[in-house]
Amino acid sequence: MRIGIDARFLTHPQPGGFKTYTENLISALARVDSENEYFLYTDRAYGDLISSLNNPNIHGRVVSGELPFIGVPWREQVKLVQYVKKDGIDLFHSPCMTAPMNLSCPLVTTVHDMIWASPKNFTSRNSWSLKRRFIDWYNYFIPKYSIRHAAAVITVSQASKKSIIEALGMNPELVTVTYEAAGSVFQRINDTDRLEAVRNKYKLSSNYILALGSADSRKNIKSLITAYGQLPAGLKEKYLLAIIWTHPFLSDELSKQVVDLGLGNCVRFLRQVSNEDLVLLYNIASLFVFPSCYEGFGLPLLEAMACGVPVVAANNSSIPEVVGDAGLLVDAQDPKGLAEAIYRVLTDQELKLHLRERGLKRAAQFSWDQCGRETMAVYTNIAHMQQKKKRN
Repeated sequence: MRIGIDARFLTHPQPGGFKTYTENLISALARVDSENEYFLYTDRAYGDLISSLNNPNIHGRVVSGELPFIGVPWREQVKLVQYVKKDGIDLFHSPCMTAPMNLSCPLVTTVHDMIWASPKNFTSRNSWSLKRRFIDWYNYFIPKYSIRHAAAVITVSQASKKSIIEALGMNPELVTVTYEAAGSVFQRINDTDRLEAVRNKYKLSSNYILALGSADSRKNIKSLITAYGQLPAGLKEKYLLAIIWTHPFLSDELSKQVVDLGLGNCVRFLRQVSNEDLVLLYNIASLFVFPSCYEGFGLPLLEAMACGVPVVAANNSSIPEVVGDAGLLVDAQDPKGLAEAIYRVLTDQELKLHLRERGLKRAAQFSWDQCGRETMAVYTNIAHMQQKKKRN
């Protein structure tokens, strides 16, 4: 079978999210599948990425979206359709929600969550330009069309599957859950020199609480800062709050909150953190706090647990599904409850060690190779259905 994958995020510089999923899924497919032939369609030069997969059945194609304003839709709706037909693709996988609408073969689309269907509930916009409105329109209507016309939908949690079925009236049999996993780099590190070097690089104290912030207000860092401010003074002196920013949009607003609460000496914002440094920062953190209001999966939770840091997280959406009994779960909208959970972990050494051990075991239950095999099974099932239709 000749399988096409829209791999544009494979070469994008922005870390996390779609890029992490695309990289790890394609790497897993390269490891577990030696029979099918794959065509990876990037939108920029991919260098040695394809050859590094060490699978002769994987080929690269650059399909750029060079037109201004409508570059992405033109690439996706016109050029990709042409390439898929030219390459004789039997099945096409769009791993990041939007997809070509007029393909000559069956479509598989991955829908990570339903945030895009109700953006005002979870996100903040810093621009309402005509271009922004067009992009929002495209990212709202194209997924709806592609999901309803897909031969199969893949999602990353049972919580997301439930949301997709409820929001779009999907047949549950057409929606398959394939769990994500922490990358292999996320593991316990015992190299004290490297650990001390990253601590010095970011000017961190011996003990700190780690969190992740982004341009999205649903990450709920505002509530975390409020909760942190409610901790006893002695605990704040001992445990710095370090927030890694993947995007600077909300950092100014939250910096003001930090100053207003008198926490300027206790809160540190870390910017431009590499994946290599992130692994080390997880390893030396005293606690990882993830108070998000909604997650399709919540991959940072597995990354943190795989590095042996205890976890406090929100109890909504897919988060309980990922964490299981390996962390303390609290209401995302309850800063007092969040502060109490943080206090418990930081002051109870037995609880901290218990959560660390449970977290390591929990993270080990998730595997990208398993995700690759389950994705292959979706492809194979569609191929069998197509053959059955032809016979009939």
